[in-house]
Amino acid sequence: MAVGAIESRFYAELVQTLGLADAGLPKQYDREGWPRLREAFEAAFRSRTRDEWSAAFEGSDACVVPVLGFAEAPNHSHNRARGNFIEVDGVVQPGPAPRFSNTPSALPRRAPARGEEGEAALRDWGFDTAAVGRLVARGLGFAAAH
Repeated sequence: MAVGAIESRFYAELVQTLGLADAGLPKQYDREGWPRLREAFEAAFRSRTRDEWSAAFEGSDACVVPVLGFAEAPNHSHNRARGNFIEVDGVVQPGPAPRFSNTPSALPRRAPARGEEGEAALRDWGFDTAAVGRLVARGLGFAAAH
């Protein structure tokens, strides 16, 4: 879970939802008490699954959200509602960001095939034509430069 409850009211909701409101925790900004807070938060979060905590914090102002894997992220309701992911040539990927209403971002192009732009990358990194030719001759699998 990702936690960003910085302001007092959000922090109070975080502590309440975690079931720690009456746990005698140190004050939020007491740096010396942060190790105890970390232990209490870790123990609380370990007591349920990510999906159970997601449901508990859903719709709250506690600034807590699940950390999603890349395969999960495009299907999360928040990301679907905002169109945060796009598909380019059959590959799902994050859409351009930031997005502005009067200045639309260009969509990314498809990812190159393996080796497709390898020779150009080597040249960008300072390899001269002869060095690139030697690497290609050794069968490193670069596709022809475009």
